[in-house]
Amino acid sequence: MPADYPKSLRFWNYLCYGLAGIPASLSGNTVGLFFSVFILEVVQITPTQNSILTTTSKVISSTSAFFVGFLINTTNTRWGKVKPWLFFTAILGAVCNFFQWFSPGVGSSTGKLIWYLVFFCGFNVLLTGYGNARDTLVMFASNEPRERDTLNAYMSAFQIVGVIFSALIQQGTFALFHADLGYNPCSNRTHNTTDQGPSRDTEKTAYMVAAAVGSGLLVLFGLAAVFGVPERKDIRGQQQSSCFPIDDIKQLVRHRPFLVLFVIEALLELGIYTKQINTALMLQYTFGMSDQVFYVLFVYMAAAVVAIFLWNLALPRIGRKKVICLGILLCLLPHNAALMIATEGLLGTALRPFIYASSVLGGAGEGCMYIALSVMHTDVVDDFELKTDKKMASVLYSLWLFSRGVMDAISAAASNGILQAANYNAHNCVQPNTVKQALRYVTAGTPPAVYVIALLFIWLYPITEESRTRTKMSLDARRAAADEEERAVLTSTDDASVQEIV
Repeated sequence: MPADYPKSLRFWNYLCYGLAGIPASLSGNTVGLFFSVFILEVVQITPTQNSILTTTSKVISSTSAFFVGFLINTTNTRWGKVKPWLFFTAILGAVCNFFQWFSPGVGSSTGKLIWYLVFFCGFNVLLTGYGNARDTLVMFASNEPRERDTLNAYMSAFQIVGVIFSALIQQGTFALFHADLGYNPCSNRTHNTTDQGPSRDTEKTAYMVAAAVGSGLLVLFGLAAVFGVPERKDIRGQQQSSCFPIDDIKQLVRHRPFLVLFVIEALLELGIYTKQINTALMLQYTFGMSDQVFYVLFVYMAAAVVAIFLWNLALPRIGRKKVICLGILLCLLPHNAALMIATEGLLGTALRPFIYASSVLGGAGEGCMYIALSVMHTDVVDDFELKTDKKMASVLYSLWLFSRGVMDAISAAASNGILQAANYNAHNCVQPNTVKQALRYVTAGTPPAVYVIALLFIWLYPITEESRTRTKMSLDARRAAADEEERAVLTSTDDASVQEIV
């Protein structure tokens, strides 16, 4: 083994890499689940302005996602290729994360919109860079497949811990300040604006405290990966001549597994994100469960945690494609159907238990999507490397991030536009029936359509269990040959040096 290769990874390295998975999932899920409530109910910008905010941020972050992989691929510093990106995105992302939950003393709606455009967009761009650098680091931490698998296992586990943290921090902070998670104007004794002020100020403080805790964890766990995980140099020394190489892009668009998975991920993201950003509002207004929002979401995420490990056991037995199909057919589709038919008139006092039971199904389905897509990513990266002899993991992850960002922008724009058309108003104590029905159809009715289309592309996905095994064997043989060639070069160099001395 060459001298510049790092030693075998230790538990500390695995732990630090796993901790790096917490910040993105913690802050990302907090935004996905609670930011719509915060921006509409507490800050009180209009749904139209919220649509401008979320759509703009998603477009900008998606654009940055498209390029950040190429930029990481061309980075080469004395501190490494990936670690500089992790360091700076963690620090700057923590700052933007705090200020995107800060309520500025600006009276005009335009001023509020500009404030959140700056910090919300900045946060999303930095989170994109952080996530790509974190995913790419596993390719440079070790060249041993078993060690990489262990790193990914720790990452998967701690990403779910981050999801749980997002709910616990939010709910714990609001409990500390005796505030409801989600401003409810009907909770005041009277409904004039003077009585609503103190309640809203309390919620503003609670959101800022929760944001400060999240920002601190982002810095702490981001730096854990920087200083606790080794990054080896690429011994083949491949460098891009440009941050936007046309030849590499042509190879990508001709790579069928990448294109099919690109579409699958985009469709699933559209369905899941649409449900995520509207669930809290649907629970509050459609089902009248504002006091149960946290508990329903916690059950949903806890089910996802357990399901990830169960689906992971099923993966080697029945394969990737069958697992993801079962997750859609047995969990996601029944979950959305349950939300569509659930009404107090039909279920009476059983409505709440029914919502909790359906959330278990939804969490199990989302957990399946999480683990299945992550392993399919690695399959496509290996297949691309085998066919092109190019290590472009950061570029592939970047383009998958781009697809998710585009779908998030479409989902956010459509959701806010529908709310605006349904006459949603954060100042109203009781929302009209049009808002309640709109939330039901957007949250539960739209996702099944894209899930069904995704099933078609999953059937077209070309990588099978047999081809995956052949790819692994071929890559192992190629890496062994490359190591032997480098060892021979080092030996000949040493012999030449000895002869010169003599």
